[in-house]
Amino acid sequence: MISVDFNKAYRQASEMSRCADELLTQCNKLGDVIAGVRHNWQGETANAYIRKLEAFENELKENAQQCKKDAAAFRARVDVIKAAEEMAESVISGSM
Repeated sequence: MISVDFNKAYRQASEMSRCADELLTQCNKLGDVIAGVRHNWQGETANAYIRKLEAFENELKENAQQCKKDAAAFRARVDVIKAAEEMAESVISGSM
């Protein structure tokens, strides 16, 4: 029989979501860095650097948002598996 530690699975999903939140916090800090670069550095090289920073910031945000979605989907799958296991246990105990 396959055994699932549901509490561990929920903790892992929560950790994934927490990591995504931390990544979003770091993205906000990167936004502050970009603003500082804009203010303190002018010219074509500054613009190129800012574009790279903005692309990186966008990629981080997208990854964080996807991570949050994945954590929610993982929780939903765990809920389905847990409900199925409880139903199976109920059927088995009811038939004995």
